Amino acid sequence: MMRSGNRNMRRMMNRMGVSMDSIDNVQEVIIRTDSYEIFIPKPQVSKMETKEATTFMVAATDFEERELEVPSYAEEDVETICMQTGVDRDTAIAALADCDGELATALVRLKS
Repeated sequence: MMRSGNRNMRRMMNRMGVSMDSIDNVQEVIIRTDSYEIFIPKPQVSKMETKEATTFMVAATDFEERELEVPSYAEEDVETICMQTGVDRDTAIAALADCDGELATALVRLKS
């Protein structure tokens, strides 16, 4: 009975233009955000494609979540870089990150 249900489901998905395939031998999946990472070892991954989008489905029995160190910079430093170089806030923060928080070095790099 279950087998017939799966076949009917596949037929219905084919009629709607949806294809679904399993991705074999996946070692790990990593999901990164700005504040943490999720490590999923040996997951089962499926890829579902439609005309508009591709969706990956990840199933796992366990996972590990790790918080990332998010460097913080003085708001005055970020504003100084923005005003003196004319860049946006994200670019100023990226410049500070590249220069290990050194304001003068970040300004020189952005101006040159």
